[in-house]
Amino acid sequence: MFADSARRAALAAVVLAAAAAAAAAAAEGPPALDVTAPKGAVSVGDRVFVRVAARGGEELMWGELRVAAEPGGTWEIVDGPREIEGARPPVWELVLAPMAVGEVELPAVSAVVRPPGGEPREIAAVGPPVVSVASVLPADEDIEPAPLRDPLGVSGFPWEWVLPLAVPALGLAAVLAGWRRRRRHALGFLEAPPLAPLDELEALLEQLEERVGREPAEGVCDRLAGGLRHFLERRSGRPAEEMTSFELRLLARRLEWPETVRRGVQVVMGVADGIRFGRLPIAESELLGAIETARRTAGGLEEFLTAEEEREIEEAAG
Repeated sequence: MFADSARRAALAAVVLAAAAAAAAAAAEGPPALDVTAPKGAVSVGDRVFVRVAARGGEELMWGELRVAAEPGGTWEIVDGPREIEGARPPVWELVLAPMAVGEVELPAVSAVVRPPGGEPREIAAVGPPVVSVASVLPADEDIEPAPLRDPLGVSGFPWEWVLPLAVPALGLAAVLAGWRRRRRHALGFLEAPPLAPLDELEALLEQLEERVGREPAEGVCDRLAGGLRHFLERRSGRPAEEMTSFELRLLARRLEWPETVRRGVQVVMGVADGIRFGRLPIAESELLGAIETARRTAGGLEEFLTAEEEREIEEAAG
């Protein structure tokens, strides 16, 4: 009697667990991408913060988010996509700028997803939001540039004053140049050579560490992101200072930098962009951690590129 009751209780528990799992799976539904953007009208060139959330279950494996926005098109990618750490299923954030006027649909986004033991397939967001974009010019008005006009009482460039003013100016410049040469010679002045890329970045990072907690985090993050971009440009010879965070990640992957370097670039830029664009709060310890990550990332890239350069020299000599 007791055994039958135990078997019935166990069977009921199995049925309830299966029903709960089925209900959860039905609630999650098939893999999909949900795109959200702020409501309300914006102007051409404004920053639009977009969030893309994946759904369909934590067991799915998602690839990187792809955004169908090309330079010169309706939308320009200002920053991102940047995956939010710890979100499962993943959530991405990116910043776009509209380049057209009217009811403009956000660019198509997609990502590759693979279920456990299944084949990967691409999932595209269905029906991305439409954003109302207004012109920066007043409506129903033809704006023409006003012609340049001379100041009252002036009818052309005062050429008659050029020679009288140029003579003493040239004389003063010659005197200053001679004084500087004599002073440089007397003091044994030698201009210091520019710092190496890694040394230059290290000097900046030390300054930023001293300023954490003493000035706004936005200013520290601006200089941190700019300093890392400047180091990457000097060390790789690529225009990293003109690239967005997303383009930097593509550059690191294309140049086959080590995974630790790629991850470090993503972390540092993610922290900086979150503070500068997302206005996210950050603790002093986290900001100091981002500065230390930039230091380790730059050091790792320096070791990797130095080893490659030495290998190329040996191959050329051999």
